Amino acid sequence: MMKRQIGSLRDGLQLFKAMSSETRIGILELLMNKGPLSMSVIAQKLKLTGGAITAHVKQLQDAGLVSVEKRSGKHGTLKVCSATVEPFAVDVTAS
Repeated sequence: MMKRQIGSLRDGLQLFKAMSSETRIGILELLMNKGPLSMSVIAQKLKLTGGAITAHVKQLQDAGLVSVEKRSGKHGTLKVCSATVEPFAVDVTAS
């Protein structure tokens, strides 16, 4: 697995924002420990609304920490989330 190298604070801004929420950290931990889960299951386990989960997952997805796949379910389409966390290193120096 390739390590993502962050060489400046600006390069890491999206990742830092995604990691700055206890809720988003909770989502990542859940996905890393339990494997892929639907958004509704994540919402239920974290006792949050579907709208809140959608917003948090979007930030994680934008930072490349979570992937979302649409799957057919019994009652329509499910959005299933998976952790895509890869090792990363932050190495910034003053320029």
